[in-house]
Amino acid sequence: MKRARGKKKVYPKIDGKAVRSNFEYTVYQDLLENLPKSAKIEYEPEKLEYTITAIYTPDFLITFEDGTKFYIEVKGNGWQFDSHVKRKLAAVKKQHPDKDIRIVFYRDDKIGPKRKDGSHLTQGGWATKHGYEYSVKEVPKEWVTIGKKNT
Repeated sequence: MKRARGKKKVYPKIDGKAVRSNFEYTVYQDLLENLPKSAKIEYEPEKLEYTITAIYTPDFLITFEDGTKFYIEVKGNGWQFDSHVKRKLAAVKKQHPDKDIRIVFYRDDKIGPKRKDGSHLTQGGWATKHGYEYSVKEVPKEWVTIGKKNT
């Protein structure tokens, strides 16, 4: 059955809460039929926190003679800055706030849905929001002089 473009599909409800698919509702009905009457069924009653451990490898590590260092991550558009990448970079920043990681974007493209005011979040806006310094197309001159001592 096709639905009209733009219309959100409406699913059945369990205890006032809409299920996420017809299949979930089918399983619910099967449980109702087969569990003992004394059993209690709840739909999405709890949230369980979990952590996924992964390894992040920055594209470049810059180390100056005075020991100052920072990382550079290079990101293009589209799939190179998808939700998986954003989630990973947000987690890295949160878990390694002491690391100076900067991003060089190919373009400061729009990401995500249009906001209520008609604007879009950009890649640079996302970077700033998550505490990353960033540039577009090139490494800024001030980045490559950060570790040099003034003489």
